[in-house]
Amino acid sequence: MEKLSLSESDQNMTKQVLENPPLTPPTDAPPSYAIADPDDVEPSMEEMNTAFAHLKIPAIPPYFPTADYCLAHLKLLSAFHALKEDIGYTDGLFGLWDSRVEIYRLEGDSRDKALAKTREKRWALFVARAVERFEAWWLNFLCRQEQSRRLEVKDMVLENGLFAQFMAQGAIQKWISAMLPPLDVLMVWHAFVLNPRNYLEDCLRFDLKNLWATGLPWQAIDAAINTRFVYDVPDSGKSEFAGLTGYNWNNSDDSLTKKLHCPRCTIQLEIPWTTCGGEKPTLAEVQEANGSGYGDRDLLFTCNKCRGIVNHDLLRVAKFKKDTENLMTKDWPLGGTILDPTTGTPGAPPRKSWPRYHYTFPNRLVRLELRSNIINMIDPYYTTSAPTMNDIKDHIETAIKDRSVVGKVNGFKTGGPPLSRPERLAIRKMMSRYWENNSIFALELGGAVLRQSVFVDKMHSLDWLHSPTAQNTMNRLLTKYSRFITIIAHNPSNTAVPTLDVDLAWHTHQLLPRSYCDYTVQRCRKFIDHDDKIDEDALSTSFEWTSKTYEKFFGEIYSECTCWYCEAIRTKHHSSTGRLFGISKSEKLNDDFYDSGAAKMCPPDNSAHISSHNAVHVSDNAIKAYTFERLRQRRKMELEESYEKACKRAKKKGREPPPRDEYYYGAWGYPYMMYGPYMAMPYYGGVYYAGDPCAMNVGGGAGACAAGTCSGGVASGGCGSPGGCGSGGGCGSSGASSGGCGGGGGCGGGGGCGG
Repeated sequence: MEKLSLSESDQNMTKQVLENPPLTPPTDAPPSYAIADPDDVEPSMEEMNTAFAHLKIPAIPPYFPTADYCLAHLKLLSAFHALKEDIGYTDGLFGLWDSRVEIYRLEGDSRDKALAKTREKRWALFVARAVERFEAWWLNFLCRQEQSRRLEVKDMVLENGLFAQFMAQGAIQKWISAMLPPLDVLMVWHAFVLNPRNYLEDCLRFDLKNLWATGLPWQAIDAAINTRFVYDVPDSGKSEFAGLTGYNWNNSDDSLTKKLHCPRCTIQLEIPWTTCGGEKPTLAEVQEANGSGYGDRDLLFTCNKCRGIVNHDLLRVAKFKKDTENLMTKDWPLGGTILDPTTGTPGAPPRKSWPRYHYTFPNRLVRLELRSNIINMIDPYYTTSAPTMNDIKDHIETAIKDRSVVGKVNGFKTGGPPLSRPERLAIRKMMSRYWENNSIFALELGGAVLRQSVFVDKMHSLDWLHSPTAQNTMNRLLTKYSRFITIIAHNPSNTAVPTLDVDLAWHTHQLLPRSYCDYTVQRCRKFIDHDDKIDEDALSTSFEWTSKTYEKFFGEIYSECTCWYCEAIRTKHHSSTGRLFGISKSEKLNDDFYDSGAAKMCPPDNSAHISSHNAVHVSDNAIKAYTFERLRQRRKMELEESYEKACKRAKKKGREPPPRDEYYYGAWGYPYMMYGPYMAMPYYGGVYYAGDPCAMNVGGGAGACAAGTCSGGVASGGCGSPGGCGSGGGCGSSGASSGGCGGGGGCGGGGGCGG
């Protein structure tokens, strides 16, 4: 468990921060979220909506986001939320009818749960199709717009300024609304950019320096969203999208089958997106919303030529095989081998050091040692089973255990040193690009969208867009965000977790990728990532640390919320030493929060507390799972004790104790139990084609690290890179604390599930 008290050095750091405030705008103390001038006349809803038609979005992205950028972002999130509601509640979409629950006469809770799963299934299929559409738009519009050339391994040296200085290059492009894609494609792009290092890697791979410099084209996006928050573009743009990509403007108008080539015999296949929409669905298909189509979790299709089995595992191996062939014939580097994991910037060694550079070790290993094994894994004559990424992991494990192989790969004629720690990290980063991901991108974008949609739901619930003090609210959260980055900068070995208000500002800044990169590199000496997956208990532990550190640095409450969890966290900050002399500073801050009237404006069910949309459940082997559970129970016990203290203190002060409700409501109105707001959203298993977007494997099975490369904390997309949103070493023994997945100088909240 991470120690949460501040050491003497931390206290000295606190003093330095308070005496030398950061050189970032804005520097004023945050104004109140909720208390407005009593003489102000509250504008009508129509007046507030109309005001958003005149946001000031400059042509040149600013170094630091403004309130208007945050409001434009909220407008886009509002459009995303409306899209999700529309898709989920469109009865019959993709053949999924609500009336299916009547076939088996489901009633009560079973009926409500089946309906919620049906609506979530429509949304999951829609998102899966949106990812395919985005890939086509990326290749046929974004790449052609810059006449880009794919990055080659030989380009990745310090002497090549086009690579080493990629982030400083590129011209800011002028976009108009007619250039924008459909809203579902824009939604995928939005989620992609919110994974900063992955996005930078793919911009590098595809040589999209202008796209990197421009970020999301906010002027065009803002113009495309009207005062009712409806997204629309000119008909000319709709026609151009269809002509370039071969897809219709509306996702739901596209074919109900997915066309792809059989990985064995290369014949074109047409696989249904889902088999759940049949006239006579099974009880399991109704209750679990899982089938065997391309957009289903358990894809199972037989090629009508070679009779080979096609499933998601085979498609992921096929991606790795194709990337291996491209490495051999085109010199295209494997994913995850391009950025320095420590700084998050292009890993560019001098040319003379290139043959043994640590972070490109996977390219050399595959090119010199494993190429035949990988290319021969998909055998057109062996069709009764499909290889998996675990088979590739086994080949890697065997190779790196052999010291002579490692030496040969690194250019030693005989012997050579064993696998180094940076080389182990490089293998983990490379493998993270392929677990549950058969796309051309660095991460599985469907899961990123689904995790991000939880944050979208939270923003809709908070409804800052319709607040009469929206501008002040945005300025306030930008101040808190600047302070949040200060905490990260001064604590490189800890994980800072944002509140929802901080996360909005953080996300908005990331959507200006070059500005965000410059800002974090200047302030933190590295490109701060935004961890897409972090263990829920590690998230809570780190949130407690962040809250306490914020109070120490800035003398204000961090999470302005009155829910039981936030009250318990604040109570844990109260110093027993301080009480000997009357009242601790933390207790005084809490009392001021209530005495000022601010607490009354922060209801427990709708306030900006912990942002946990990237929280995930960790899956591990039996021994480590037992350890995780023991830590989890200990954490709950500590929270319970702190909550009891908060209740006693509230009664002593004449206040109502913080309410406790373990029921939360999902997007479709179905209630589910969740211990606290820091926990991962309980997604419906089987609904998603790429697995549970809020689960992370860290054991020895599928999705985990190759033996000999990790101590157990890196999973499918869950590897925290050192100095980013992960630990100094990428993963820890449990993957849950400082030094684990998510530990270390980076972030905890955002990119992706939970509350």
